[in-house]
Amino acid sequence: MHRFYQYISKEQSKAYVEKVFVYSAFALFIIHLVIIFLANETEFLPRLFRNVHPNYLSALYTPFSVILVYEVYFMILSIPLSFTESIKKQYEIISLIIIRRVFKDISDFESFDVIFENSRDFIQIIADLGAGLILFALVAVFYHISKNRSRSSESDNLENFIRFKETVTIGLTVLLFVLAIYSFGEWFWEVYLSAYTSKTYSLELNTIFFDDLFSVMIFADVLIFIASFLYTKRYEVLFRNAGYVASTILIRISLTLDNIYGPLIAIGAVVTGILVQAVFRYFSWLDLENEKRIYPSQ
Repeated sequence: MHRFYQYISKEQSKAYVEKVFVYSAFALFIIHLVIIFLANETEFLPRLFRNVHPNYLSALYTPFSVILVYEVYFMILSIPLSFTESIKKQYEIISLIIIRRVFKDISDFESFDVIFENSRDFIQIIADLGAGLILFALVAVFYHISKNRSRSSESDNLENFIRFKETVTIGLTVLLFVLAIYSFGEWFWEVYLSAYTSKTYSLELNTIFFDDLFSVMIFADVLIFIASFLYTKRYEVLFRNAGYVASTILIRISLTLDNIYGPLIAIGAVVTGILVQAVFRYFSWLDLENEKRIYPSQ
């Protein structure tokens, strides 16, 4: 397990995966634009694609989705580095999901002229955009309070804990590709049914794949939280890890809500992580001050 993780996490492997995702995003973006053009301007298009959204802006959704899956992959690879690094990536992903929703909502309008005619949808777009910007700022705050951490604070027996998290990472990597294939198959089947039968397309594009992903991440975070009991007895570490699990649960809940409450809960999830990490850093500072009093410098 250790050697396999070292292989997939080395810089050459990550650079190769990055190129695959970037080239895929380019290719799918162009293909999506071509399909929209053919649907709008010609009749030479298979029936399967005739229900494609006519707005060219809807093509923005495709490469953005590929980039999000790319971010998920690197989030999983970050798990052995530290619990905090993994949570940080989850915050980045939920902020990108909400910004992606803005592109999806805008593309649902036939033109920019009719956006203001539907005040409810316009308010939702503004709410998602505002929530995305707030999350962007909150992620920066989380970055700031998490920097310059001591790796020894993760566990009193760090090596064994890292090995355990590497095993979790490999399992999640396999599951990631299974979920991606399943989600694509589910989407394709829905598209097929809506094109060739009377069934109406019912999948929610904003949450497909990511609903299942964050459900899995909850259990992965719980596994790491339980395992941390074997490697550390420090109250502040255990409470911080429990707070991270609660934050992940809030992220998962936010994906189930399409209205303004979803982004608000996502913001609450990141604020929870910030407060937990800030108090944890305060505990670390108190420990350092106590050591200075017990072992004053000569």
